[in-house]
Amino acid sequence: MATKPQKWDVEVDFVSVGSGIGGLSAAIVAHDAGATAIVLEKSALVGGVTAHSFGEVWVPNNHVAKAAGLKDSREEALSHLEFLAGGFAVPELQAVFLDTAPIACQYFCEKVGIRLKVIKDFSDYHYPVAPGSVQQGRFLEIEPFKGADLGDWQKKTRMSPHVPNGITHDDMFGWGGSAAFAEWDFELMGKRLQEDYRTFGPGLVAAFAKAALLDRGIPAYLGTPVRELIIDDGAVIGVRAEREGKDFYVRARKGVTLAIGGYDWSPELATYYEQMPKADWHSAAPPQVEGDNFILGGEIGAAIATVPPLNMAVLLGYHIPGEELEGKPVWRLLFESGFPHAILVNREGKRFGDESFYKDIQPKTHIWDGLKQEYTNFPPYLIVDQNYRDKYLLGTYQPGQPIPEELLKKGNTPQELAEKLGIDGEALAATIQRFNEFVPTGVDADFGRGSYPWANFMAGDLRVSPNPNLGTLDKPPYYGMPLAQVATGINAGGLKVNAHSQVMHVRGNPIQGLYAVGNSAAYLDLGAGYQSGFANCRGITWGYIAARHATSR
Repeated sequence: MATKPQKWDVEVDFVSVGSGIGGLSAAIVAHDAGATAIVLEKSALVGGVTAHSFGEVWVPNNHVAKAAGLKDSREEALSHLEFLAGGFAVPELQAVFLDTAPIACQYFCEKVGIRLKVIKDFSDYHYPVAPGSVQQGRFLEIEPFKGADLGDWQKKTRMSPHVPNGITHDDMFGWGGSAAFAEWDFELMGKRLQEDYRTFGPGLVAAFAKAALLDRGIPAYLGTPVRELIIDDGAVIGVRAEREGKDFYVRARKGVTLAIGGYDWSPELATYYEQMPKADWHSAAPPQVEGDNFILGGEIGAAIATVPPLNMAVLLGYHIPGEELEGKPVWRLLFESGFPHAILVNREGKRFGDESFYKDIQPKTHIWDGLKQEYTNFPPYLIVDQNYRDKYLLGTYQPGQPIPEELLKKGNTPQELAEKLGIDGEALAATIQRFNEFVPTGVDADFGRGSYPWANFMAGDLRVSPNPNLGTLDKPPYYGMPLAQVATGINAGGLKVNAHSQVMHVRGNPIQGLYAVGNSAAYLDLGAGYQSGFANCRGITWGYIAARHATSR
């Protein structure tokens, strides 16, 4: 461990390690409490995992929805969180999250100037089936943010390779959803892009970056990875970072908050905690998310906690040859399996779940065959036909645009395609035939595909009826590809924290001066289930909690 230096390079009250929404939120609240704050960011850009996200903020019982006349209550929200948790949440942390999230949300809107709005008609994942789920109101997103308002930070704030920047969820859904890309308003999109209006994750980060770095003048050092925590008499009093190849010591009189994400780009840690072989694990997060929270916390005795890895924000995905970001391959998240004219099958050529709802598919890729010593449904294979290729995008490939055989195999019959993929051809043909029989009725009798409104919006074609997620595979040729697990920066394992967001020591006591928020902290407040928008809400909520506790010391 680093020893206390003879001279500090910078002395402040509060240090945020990481510049995603958790780190920026904590720095803002610390500043507003009268403390001096600083942000240290490993990469050359502000934004972290938040900037790569869809920018959704899931806030129960929030003031924005209430102002719009939408009803919610603590009781309903608790019922829903308990359903999602599956018994794996710590009740105290769950209650703190539930009670503080709406308070923090209102603080950032009214005191900080963050402009959030309700995403219209966008339901909880499990609505209307799950207890306490609502049809709309808990999903919030940022109003379009003009990049020029970032001043000198405009080019230093991260954009995303994963989201259609410049438009809102309301725009996208109003144009028919993600599947209806060909009918989107490209004139409006072009105008917003030209004027650098930011939405989704990039817009959310931009709004918080402006509030922290411009409005409050909080210093942020980019390209400054934190390497060690500095301890004095059992308490964290600062950090040793690296800046321009040299040690950079920062004193933290009141606290250090780790908001640096999880271990997405550490295949070894992912193997341990996500229970997937290294070769099958990839990430859509920025490549700097390498498990630094475990390293920094681990060497001073921080406890690690996990929730089941079966139902977190890990999707299936693929890599388009040649696509890179900061020297690492870009992995695309798969939503296309829920589009009409597409299915997922296992190596036996059989469907195994609702392809439009990753919360059904993801746990089933972890089913283990103890006799064969392998995952029953992994790897899965995306299967589409020419109907699909005529209508829909696949990654960045436009309808009708040739796709290299390296990525997408092709066969004139299901059997020919199956041979190229190495799966059972006769079973695949039978699977396709049975699936096609469901389309006219709009009812998937096997897995209920398209029965969740969330899936209709995010993975369907809203122009299609009676079911936006169903369409026949009956036009040759047929196409297919194997898929990998692609994480979004949200991991099953993290640092164990208490109700003040203090990192806990393995002996059960809080480590004084050290906090963890966002994806650096274990999901003990939410348990075994995930709901899109949780990660951003957790960053805001626990960043608020950590800063308020630290500055009160």
